[in-house]
Amino acid sequence: MSRNRDKRMDGIVDATVQTIARNGLPQLRIKDIAAEAEVSERLVSYYYPQLEDLVSATHRKASERYYWNRLNAIDKHLNPTKALTGLIESGLPSGREDVLTRVLFELSLSAARSEQHEQLMSDLYRDEVSLYQRVLEKGRDTGDFVLAAEPLALARAFIAMEDGLGLQIIAGSGALSTAQARGILLRFAAVATGAGIEHPDADSGS
Repeated sequence: MSRNRDKRMDGIVDATVQTIARNGLPQLRIKDIAAEAEVSERLVSYYYPQLEDLVSATHRKASERYYWNRLNAIDKHLNPTKALTGLIESGLPSGREDVLTRVLFELSLSAARSEQHEQLMSDLYRDEVSLYQRVLEKGRDTGDFVLAAEPLALARAFIAMEDGLGLQIIAGSGALSTAQARGILLRFAAVATGAGIEHPDADSGS
């Protein structure tokens, strides 16, 4: 019984992710979530009597999924340079329709109005910084990197750049492509670490 309950709740949360990505957070409605999950509106309300509870659960799951995707991107590399490149790759949306990144940007709007959303955002930021810090410290300790600043400062700079570049991609203005954003971050990584990190011309988008 508990397993079925958890499976249904997970399915509703997954449907909420897709619905937010498609319609945006302000237009989120129970009926649209139910349609996406292929269940009744009554069942959605049974498991999540308050829409805000469902939004919070969705924010938590999206954050966890995003973090684990990024962790997996570095754990498969023993070489610090390859791990750093993989981490950069995992932090940029694939395009305007990137579901997970789009949903996290949408949910970030709730942080100013909700302590719970603010905490989830803070936790994700801390975890992402820790991933960069871990890779940078490993590269420094192995002699692969000669860091231009302390690992924590560089890690925060990487996240700040990712957030700004990612927002431009998700906005879909056409001013910046994923390839161009990747080139910018890789060029910064090369300067910040002193490593021979290959980076395309950020202006060409190649």
